[in-house]
Amino acid sequence: MGKVAGKVVIVTGASAGIGRATAVLLAQAGANLMVTARREERLNSLAAELAEMPGTVRVLAGDIGNEAFAQMLIAKTVHAFGQLDVLINNAGVGHKSKLADMPAEQIRRIFDTNLFGLMAATQAAVSHMKQQGHGHIINVSSIVGQRPLPDSGVYCASKTAVNFISRTLRMELRSTPIKVTLVYPGLTDTEFADAKLGDAGRNRFGLRGVPAEKVGKAIVRGIENGRSEIYITPTDWGFTHLNRLFPRTIDWLLGKMGGLA
Repeated sequence: MGKVAGKVVIVTGASAGIGRATAVLLAQAGANLMVTARREERLNSLAAELAEMPGTVRVLAGDIGNEAFAQMLIAKTVHAFGQLDVLINNAGVGHKSKLADMPAEQIRRIFDTNLFGLMAATQAAVSHMKQQGHGHIINVSSIVGQRPLPDSGVYCASKTAVNFISRTLRMELRSTPIKVTLVYPGLTDTEFADAKLGDAGRNRFGLRGVPAEKVGKAIVRGIENGRSEIYITPTDWGFTHLNRLFPRTIDWLLGKMGGLA
């Protein structure tokens, strides 16, 4: 992991799950981190764990869905470390609800965090990266951004938007030294996945997610090799491509998973 050592990396949504696992792996590899999430006590616990590792760790608690905070995150990172090499947009929220019943405030909350906060942080980061002459944006999306799940339509829509934003950004930055990577985790063993799918969905199909650490390792490899798009498992890749070939079958399967049939 020599290409990671010494890099300045922001990890959003670092208090749990994929974000936390990624932060630990990066610190072990010698990266200098700015970790952020809403839950300050969890961030402080993470920072204490990482204190004995090679890299330097700074904590900034706040809501990435707030545009002013997202911009401040970039500014404070550059002020603290003098540069910003990698922005990992991992923060995400969801709400398990049928579309017809979903409160408007929950819809706004999901898009504020998953899309608008990501955009605000990305715009500020790209502006700085252009000045310094290099950089890497890594957006953690989901395979459900390519194929929605029942009862998670708004979350899935937000991730679809992340996909298109990321691909557009990659094309627009093609003539610059700034890289853009999309990561498509499938089912992952995190508290967030538990909330989205629930025990009934898992138990009905015997679903088992991959450890968050496996996703984190894929993200770290993405920093090293600069790949444009990353699937975590062959199953994740296969699911998205089978959907293009057999959309009605996938509709039926996901409907059963959501208890719709």
